[in-house]
Amino acid sequence: FIGFYGRCLRGIPVERQQDLARRGTGKICLEDRYAEPTLVTGLGTKFTQELRAGMKIMLPGSVGQARVDEVLSDTQLRIAGEMRELAALELLTQAGGTAFKAVPHVNQDDMYRAVYQRLNKGECIGIFPEGGSHDRTEMLPLKAGATLMALGATAANPDLGLKIVPTGLNYFHPSKFRSRAVIDFGQPIDVPPELVEQYRRGGDAKRQACDAFLETIVEGLKQVTLNTPDLETLKLIQAGRRLYQPTQHSLTMAQQVELTRRFIKGYNVYRDLPEVKELRERIADYNQQLHYYGIRDHQVETMRIGRAEAGALFVWRVVWLLIMGLIALPGTVINAPVFVVTSVVSKRKARAALAASTVKVRASDVIATWKILITLVLVPFLYSMYSAMAVVFVRRAPRWAQSDVIERVAGMATWSVYLWAYALTAFMSYTALVFGEQAVDIVKSVRPLFLTLIVGSEHTQVLVQQRQELSDDITELVNELGPQIYPEFSTTRISEQLGDGRTTHANIINESADAFHRKMREGEQALRQRINGAVSSSRASPTNEPEDCEPPSPPPAPRQRRASKYAFNPPTPRTMETLNSISPMEFLSNVTGTILGTVASAAEQAASTASAAAAPDSEQSDKDKPPAEHDDGALTPDPRKGLFYFT
Repeated sequence: FIGFYGRCLRGIPVERQQDLARRGTGKICLEDRYAEPTLVTGLGTKFTQELRAGMKIMLPGSVGQARVDEVLSDTQLRIAGEMRELAALELLTQAGGTAFKAVPHVNQDDMYRAVYQRLNKGECIGIFPEGGSHDRTEMLPLKAGATLMALGATAANPDLGLKIVPTGLNYFHPSKFRSRAVIDFGQPIDVPPELVEQYRRGGDAKRQACDAFLETIVEGLKQVTLNTPDLETLKLIQAGRRLYQPTQHSLTMAQQVELTRRFIKGYNVYRDLPEVKELRERIADYNQQLHYYGIRDHQVETMRIGRAEAGALFVWRVVWLLIMGLIALPGTVINAPVFVVTSVVSKRKARAALAASTVKVRASDVIATWKILITLVLVPFLYSMYSAMAVVFVRRAPRWAQSDVIERVAGMATWSVYLWAYALTAFMSYTALVFGEQAVDIVKSVRPLFLTLIVGSEHTQVLVQQRQELSDDITELVNELGPQIYPEFSTTRISEQLGDGRTTHANIINESADAFHRKMREGEQALRQRINGAVSSSRASPTNEPEDCEPPSPPPAPRQRRASKYAFNPPTPRTMETLNSISPMEFLSNVTGTILGTVASAAEQAASTASAAAAPDSEQSDKDKPPAEHDDGALTPDPRKGLFYFT
């Protein structure tokens, strides 16, 4: 199956040693790691039958491997070099020894010959020099195969004019369908003639030439990839990049990747500065607060609004969520088996890969790989089955389903009905994906609105203010230190340095989904203007207020909260427990009527104020009344109902 798709892409087959590894009989150990570090002793082994000079022995978990130099007997052999990995030594010196695999030597002459033929024809070859997939935040040590191909081809044909183009694949969410990715192409690398001459001499000179050229390739790849020592550092850099405010506030994906790469370089240079250390601690606290609230950084801006406006937007977005959900429902039902099978199988494979690998972090690459493989098989099978079912239904339609449309379709040829059904299934599936993505964005935007309604501005506004202060400090520090690394920084700014990076969406389904999203945003703007207008008019004081009217009572003193290690006081555990116990849909049924009632009462109060101004004879009757308490958008707990209501 994989070989079929590889041949369709004109791939050159490569036989890997680890794919041919076989479990060896018995166990191996080191009897004296200090006096005889290269003498391996077997326990119940058959070295003379399973191994020979030139093969390799591999330890479990790929913690170490060594080339067999000489097979002495069924229970003893000598390896070419001492194993120095700590994990390998622990396995080899433990009581009872350790299991091993016998890895045969693979002759790659046919593969190199095919590569040289392609290059001499003027074709391009794509190589993944790390030799495997992983999800680490830095590159693995590169294999020497790329240098052998480049130097060998140039040595055989000096007029080849070979160039190596470093290419970086930068994924945003690699384990999700239709997630975004950015492909960066670096500066082409020429093959140095002096290294080619050194390669021709063979022996140690050939090895040194390959090592020197490999270092050049590594540096080229670092210019087009993101490399940090660990995941925490990458999260810190990404948070700093999001908080930075360039002159161009909307950056494309390519610009985001390039900006992140420059942040990594700047952080590696200035990480020991006191200002950078302080910002690092503040960003870590800010990320912890976002995790505490269960929101993302870009959602903090949504929490700038008051409770009345948040409640109206909450209802509005839920309505649009239902509309887009209905549009995506048919395609979701059709592809439900794909979603279930890919999720279950990929997670199971990821757990197995994590247990057997020492280089994977979350095995997101394994999840993505198995999702693709399963989809390539399952989707065509399901669509073919649905199309066949459609043909049977048209040919044997029951009486309740008979109509003019069914009769017209029944008059078509069987293969035509099948193709139309297949195309319709694919169209519905793609529509569900596009509109489903919009629905997911709406679902994510509901959480900040829900927090604003439940927790209140006591915490959300402080979080918004803290983000703004942190963003200002990061922007100021970057603008100060940036010109020291990039001299053109102060004159060109970020939008000109990183290029356009424009993307286009030319299909009708994406345009339709974008149109739906724009309509929702336009409706939100109109709704927010009405809410703000009604609240503002209800808060306005009458111009003809009597002079002897008692002043309103001062606002209550703010409630004192316990000390916290954060820059602000987060909600108490009881508040968060109440918040998490109420689902958004449950809260919607209790808050919808309240929102509409608040807006209506505010409008009536504004109208009554205007009527009072138009009728002077009513002033005397209103003079003795206490001033009205206007809606300030506060959301308080009701001890009688255990819910929340507007006061």
